[in-house]
Amino acid sequence: MHSNSDKEFNQHYRYGKYFVLIVDNDKDNLFLVSCVVESMGMDCAVCDDSEHCLDLIRELLPDIVLLDIVMPKVSGLEIAASIKQDEDLARIPLLAVTGLTKAEDKDRLMAAGFDDYLSKPYLIDELEAKLSKLLNLPQA
Repeated sequence: MHSNSDKEFNQHYRYGKYFVLIVDNDKDNLFLVSCVVESMGMDCAVCDDSEHCLDLIRELLPDIVLLDIVMPKVSGLEIAASIKQDEDLARIPLLAVTGLTKAEDKDRLMAAGFDDYLSKPYLIDELEAKLSKLLNLPQA
């Protein structure tokens, strides 16, 4: 796992390894998701500051962003809208990882530009399947 300030990931990324940015204000969630991502052979960075994450996305250009929705300061919906409006970032798949579970919540997420969503609590297999689908990885 790489911190926001660690630039070492660039070397790995250039050699074909997927790079994932995980944004969540809960440090336990960041740890769990980063462990799953790394167990899949991918590199990742974590961000617990919703105000800082857009700058980080622009700097790191991850292959996918896993984004919590309910965060202080800036919501995941606002972040997704900003990403999808930015020509340089709009291609990045967005996976909402959220406690929002109602049907209307899913509709709002998809309308905001998310490519898929995962409701907390979730099974690790579900997270792996969503990542594999969005990154077009071969199924095990």
